[in-house]
Amino acid sequence: MVEEYILAYNKFDVPGMVSYLHQDMLFQNISQGKVTLELKGRNSFTRQAYQAVNLFKEREIKITDVKFEKEDMIVKIDYKGTLGVDVPDGPKKGEKIELKGGSIFQFKEGKISSIKDIN
Repeated sequence: MVEEYILAYNKFDVPGMVSYLHQDMLFQNISQGKVTLELKGRNSFTRQAYQAVNLFKEREIKITDVKFEKEDMIVKIDYKGTLGVDVPDGPKKGEKIELKGGSIFQFKEGKISSIKDIN
């Protein structure tokens, strides 16, 4: 399921992405140990995902490692993207971004119930 979610992400397929998410899901982006974005519920995530589509001309997540701890699926990733817009006080349109990071997924009722993106 996580692999399919990531494939949909790479294709900018928001309906495909959210089809794997539980209605009451929680999304958190964590950078340098701090939560920089938190979304509660599939509808909030969907709105944010549509906004994010325009930020990148290209984007790709590759899974480099997977392990399981209790209720968590811990995924290490390599991320590459080409910006589709200028970021205020940051990179410009057309610049490439490469990051290593990870995500922690949890599941409920056969769907993804929590995603924590950590970079």
